[in-house]
Amino acid sequence: MKHLFTTVLIILLANSFVNAQCYGRYQNEIFSTVTIHSDIVFGSNISNTGATVTLKLDVYEPTGDTASIRPILIMAHGGSFLGGTKTDADVVAICQSFAKRGYVTCSYDYRLGITPIPDQTKATDAVYRAVQDGKAAVRFFRQDAATTNTYKIDPTQIFLGGSSAGAFIALHLAYLDKPFELPATIDTTVLGGMEGTSGNPGYSSKVKAIVNLCGALGDKTYIEQNDIPVCSMHGTQDQTVPYNTAMLYMLGIIPIMQVDGSSSLHPFALTKNVASWYYQWEGADHVPYLGSQLYMDTTLSYIRDFLYQHLNCFVPSAVTEIINLNSNMYPNPSADFVYVDLSTSGAYENNMQLFDIYGKLVREYSNFSGAKLKIERNELSSGTYFLRINNTENTNTGKIIFQ
Repeated sequence: MKHLFTTVLIILLANSFVNAQCYGRYQNEIFSTVTIHSDIVFGSNISNTGATVTLKLDVYEPTGDTASIRPILIMAHGGSFLGGTKTDADVVAICQSFAKRGYVTCSYDYRLGITPIPDQTKATDAVYRAVQDGKAAVRFFRQDAATTNTYKIDPTQIFLGGSSAGAFIALHLAYLDKPFELPATIDTTVLGGMEGTSGNPGYSSKVKAIVNLCGALGDKTYIEQNDIPVCSMHGTQDQTVPYNTAMLYMLGIIPIMQVDGSSSLHPFALTKNVASWYYQWEGADHVPYLGSQLYMDTTLSYIRDFLYQHLNCFVPSAVTEIINLNSNMYPNPSADFVYVDLSTSGAYENNMQLFDIYGKLVREYSNFSGAKLKIERNELSSGTYFLRINNTENTNTGKIIFQ
């Protein structure tokens, strides 16, 4: 097996995770048991045969956890959009493991079915319906966070992953986000708009990062500059979903369409300044972690390290001192800009550097002597940034989140 990190920088940072500020959570399985809430209805919609499908999900959370707000990893099962359930062994194992690490996790069902004989149009419609259901699941947790707060979810830290067909859902939910990108065969009058009508309207379906386990994207050019981070894992002998750019066959015999697998998506994503990780299993077939504990352990470890770097509590090694400056930064989180109040720092010239989660310097403000600095988001992608403020008296660092 060949372990491919995106850059030498990430390899170096991976060895410095011990300095992160998540206080022991999210890396190791620190909880011994998990509480499962099963068959929670999160929406409904019409199937390919015209029947009404009630959509349900299972929530996993660490038993006895006292944290008031937590990130969530939502997982979608595989099954070629023909079968599979939210209780499939691979997604359950991932949900169990990450709940023990301190996440809330979820496995959900989505609409299945491609009839009568699969072809490109029917398969594309099936993916579209499933993505709509995935968006409803994301919105369900944002709605809960804004209302009852039953699951204590941090709405700024929603991650989506999937296995096989579920990875198709994660990839298309993240990157097929413009109406003009939709394949011409999709009839939005019949199937609904891009957000769909599967439930929980009025809330965002955007996610912070995605996990692609043996999936593919209809067109890699859906990925745009500074797009959503992605973690991909794929075997080079996958006989079900191409790991590169190749024809996708339904049931191994019916040609559907050319797709871009993980080994094609990864280098393209890097050219778009997207935080992309790719682990390539040399000689492995489709979903090798299903039925193999060795492969599953590797899968869990790789996802763990990827997600950890995208948590709000993660501090890169380049940022050595963090104090709470939230009261001096507003609005925070923000979609467009953040003001930094420097009125209490004294009559000093401040030199400020803004770092991303990898410790990369993305902005610099030199010899700033004003009372208030406005940091425009502009080209910056969604995520966590760290602002270091230096003057002749002290050095402080605060955290900024762009949604």
